[in-house]
Amino acid sequence: MNVVITFDEISDFIKDRYGICPTFSAVDSRSVVVSYKPGVFMPAISVKFHIEAMCKDIVCLSYDCGTPASLMIAGVVAYLEETIPSGIEVNTTDKCVNIYPHRSKQIEKALEYVALSNITFEEKSVNVTLTIV
Repeated sequence: MNVVITFDEISDFIKDRYGICPTFSAVDSRSVVVSYKPGVFMPAISVKFHIEAMCKDIVCLSYDCGTPASLMIAGVVAYLEETIPSGIEVNTTDKCVNIYPHRSKQIEKALEYVALSNITFEEKSVNVTLTIV
């Protein structure tokens, strides 16, 4: 089963929920750049995410960004530590994010029926491949 989520859908969801509108651009099938321009006179902040490894139980991402963005991510993660959903671990020292879908109450029920097989980035979308179990 293939699920295609366009970058516009993700941006619109984030804009509706949080009031900010990031842009997404695929670098290759395993990497995507997320950019956000906080204000007219502020430079854009960009973070490149790369899928390092994945299986049905975990998705390991690394991220690459400049020092200002790295410091901002560390501050946001420290501030929001209690509100980060279970199943997501952000290590700002090693610049990696580990996602454990089976630890998330929201995703756990769906995983009774499907398993994550692959995630790829296309020009304007994220493609998620699921296997029915």
